[in-house]
Amino acid sequence: MTLTDACCNTEATNAQWQAKGEDKVLSTKIDGHERKVYRTGPKDSKRGVIAIHDPLGLHPTTFQVYDRLAVSNGGFQVAAPHMFKDGPVPSSLLGDRAAFWAWIGDNGDFKKNHFMELILAAVEDLRADGCTTFSIFGQCWGAYIAIQAASEAGQPFLATGGPHPSFTTIEAVKNIKCPLILLASKDEADMIPIIESVMHNNFPVESFHKRFDTVPHGWCGSRGDWSDPEQLKAGLEVVDLLGQYFAKVAAVAESKQ
Repeated sequence: MTLTDACCNTEATNAQWQAKGEDKVLSTKIDGHERKVYRTGPKDSKRGVIAIHDPLGLHPTTFQVYDRLAVSNGGFQVAAPHMFKDGPVPSSLLGDRAAFWAWIGDNGDFKKNHFMELILAAVEDLRADGCTTFSIFGQCWGAYIAIQAASEAGQPFLATGGPHPSFTTIEAVKNIKCPLILLASKDEADMIPIIESVMHNNFPVESFHKRFDTVPHGWCGSRGDWSDPEQLKAGLEVVDLLGQYFAKVAAVAESKQ
């Protein structure tokens, strides 16, 4: 697996953004527990997007990405589950790679923590609110979770991936059931071979990659600060690219309904 140093040693920023959406309780309990989801976007949109935050949880720039995506390219209902039942990674672990890895092993494991159940519960609430198509993406570790979800048998997603993805390798994407959009920062390894590895799948829409060489890992999540003009410029482009891509895969699916 690939993990940048910035992923496990950089704290969340004090960025500013007033969240436009709201937390809701999922209709379905997960492993006996009520869980929350952040919902944003036009309630009449039939296009749903599941968003998976990074290990530091939901922060202002994270909300900004979700809120801006929700009103881009025709609009989406965006649902971002609170992924960690007991809260995000403690800041005291940042800088200690071994401790960070151990925490991710306990709290970030896909199967152990019932993440697919959590994600599908968010999908079903979107479906109940009128959505008929679904994509999924994440930031950092969240992209890895989104890719795992899109690799499950019977998964409902039309696209997966996300900005500054961690743990994303050719091995990690070998079973995906939909195309990838990978938007790397200057800190990630070369992701073109990963994109090339899924081209043989002949998905209805081609997978997509772009590298942003002037911004650091995490700039579209908890570690982002869009008061920095370079981060803002690259971040707005990421939002637009994600919106274009999710709208494109949705339009292809809708044409076949």
